[in-house]
Amino acid sequence: MYKEGYNNPLTPFIKGELNEEVIMGRRKDFMPRKDTEFFSFQRILVDKVVANKAAWGIPDADVNPLVARRTEFEPVRVKAQNKNTRTSVDVLAHRDMRKVYEKEIRAFVRKYREFIPDTGKVGMGLAIHDTEPSPRGQIESIPVVALLPMGGGGIKVICWRETDQDRPSMHRLADAIECRFIIVQGRMAINDPEAAPKTQISKKAKFWIQAGDENAGKHFYGFFRWVNLTNPANSGQWSMAQTVIIA
Repeated sequence: MYKEGYNNPLTPFIKGELNEEVIMGRRKDFMPRKDTEFFSFQRILVDKVVANKAAWGIPDADVNPLVARRTEFEPVRVKAQNKNTRTSVDVLAHRDMRKVYEKEIRAFVRKYREFIPDTGKVGMGLAIHDTEPSPRGQIESIPVVALLPMGGGGIKVICWRETDQDRPSMHRLADAIECRFIIVQGRMAINDPEAAPKTQISKKAKFWIQAGDENAGKHFYGFFRWVNLTNPANSGQWSMAQTVIIA
C-alpha cells in the first residue's frame, strides 16, 4: 500500500497535480464530488487502465500503485457507508483516504492523459479538450449556508449546493461565493442585500469572515450568492438573510 508522498512512484507528479481540466474553453473539474459517483468513477477508470495499459503504453510501475489504492479504498468506503455499523472513525478514515486517492488519480491523469485515445477518455469520464469557448449559463440556484461562531469575532462559513448535503461544494457555473453583510446590536428586519454595506468574496466553499472581537454579542446578518466573476449578469440570486450572534 502507498501513503501520500511516501514510496509512491506517482509522488513527483502529485506536486504538480492537475486540479482542473480545461473543457469547452472554461475550467471544470473532472473529479466527481458525490461519494457514490466517485466510487463508480474510480472503479471504471482503474478497470480501463488495467485492461488497456499495454495498448496505451502505461507501465506496471504506475498502474500497480493505482490498483493497490483501489484495493485499499473500496472496503473502507463500504464500511463508512453502512449507517448501521459505521463509526465516526470509519467516516473520517474514508474521507482522508479519498483525498489521498483523488490526488493520486489526478497525478496519473496528468502524466498519461495524452497516451489515452479520445474513446478511452470518454469511457473513463475524462472529457476531451475543446478549444472553442463556451459561455457559462445563468446560475439558477441559491447556496445553502451554515454560519458557525468560532470566538474572537470569527465566523466560519460553509456553503454547498442543494444536491450536496454531506460536504462543502461550489456551483459548477460559479467562480466564487459573494457575501454582503451587516453587523448590528440586537435584532433587525433586513430583506435587501443592498442594505448590507460590507462585502466579502471567497473562491472556496468553506471560509472565514472576521467580524472583529469588539463585535462579540452583536448580530451578524449576511446574504450569499453564487458569482460569475467573468460575467456578473449570470450570477445567482441572493439568499435570504442568514444570521448568527458573533462570539
